[in-house]
Amino acid sequence: MVRIGDAWGTSYFTSLLTLHDSEPYSGRAGRRAKYTLSQPRTMITIDRRRFFLDAGKALGGLALVQAIPTWAFAIGNSEMDLIHRSSRAMGTSIRVSIPKSEFTSTMAERALNSLRRVGERLTVHDENSVLMRMNNSPGRWNVGVELLDVSRSALTIGNLTEGALDVTVLPAMRRYGFVPGTARATDQIDFTSLQVRGASVRVKEDGIGVDFGGIAKGYGVDAAVLALRSGAVTTALIDAGGDLFAMGRPTPEHPWKIGIRHPGKERDLVATVEIENQAVATSGTYVQTRIIDGVKVSHLIDPSTGNFVDHVTSATIVAPDTMTADGLATATSVMRPGAAQDLVERLPGVEGFWIYADGTYYVSSGLRPLLTML
Repeated sequence: MVRIGDAWGTSYFTSLLTLHDSEPYSGRAGRRAKYTLSQPRTMITIDRRRFFLDAGKALGGLALVQAIPTWAFAIGNSEMDLIHRSSRAMGTSIRVSIPKSEFTSTMAERALNSLRRVGERLTVHDENSVLMRMNNSPGRWNVGVELLDVSRSALTIGNLTEGALDVTVLPAMRRYGFVPGTARATDQIDFTSLQVRGASVRVKEDGIGVDFGGIAKGYGVDAAVLALRSGAVTTALIDAGGDLFAMGRPTPEHPWKIGIRHPGKERDLVATVEIENQAVATSGTYVQTRIIDGVKVSHLIDPSTGNFVDHVTSATIVAPDTMTADGLATATSVMRPGAAQDLVERLPGVEGFWIYADGTYYVSSGLRPLLTML
């Protein structure tokens, strides 16, 4: 079996952080304190980026601009002759779009099945999933290709961002009703309690629960890309709730043009970005909100404090693979602006675009020639 991580997210970070099989890897200990659910906090609404978006918002913050008329925010006239296949996985709509010249039902279904398989194995909604079996057996080592690949990348991005991406949010998700189950006051949020040793993964202790909602959709998209490439498909667009990968070029003259949703106007675009053989993912505080104790809050929080994120309205990441784009879009939404910008500027092959609550925005240096403000 070919591991997705060999070709995608895990391999991207190997030059940034070496994983030693001789001892469990869990990031750098002491980067931040554990967060205990009994500690007071302003609010907690942590479903980690669009995990529960309804089908009407399935494209999240992104849309194909090269005119698929049925897609949200699509504009213009298409030069493409695309055939689309859609389904649902990971609590959102998934779609594969392939040019008619390359399309076969078999390949489209193979790509969708790859996404579904990742969702089934890494869901927190099925007590028999690989992920939930690990969560329910603290201290025990578990195996599984998807579990290993996503855990490695989650830990690496968590370490790289000093815990801004923290996948151990399941207790808080339960406490605030996003997933079934009961959280205890002693439950904790601490990504360093997720450990990898060789090909095995575990949560180190009781009171820790992993939810891959901020990174797994990206991994699923990468799995679908690998499935299509194995069948000699060279051009396609794969989307899972707004996490996109653009294979090849839709026409010889032009790359894919992806629209970025205006954070304050649901049916409008704020910018477009041109990409080919790259991924793009957007996280935003506008995507899902709730009223808690009379206050409207976003679904994104800082895991180290429990306070909701309100300084960023939209964070878009372009990266070599979708798992990296997904995880960094989540993390850089949580990080302070200067830290997020500096991180992305020094990561090879990664670019970013952030819109802030005060109306300002920042485009990373490598993305400026490819992004058009509308």
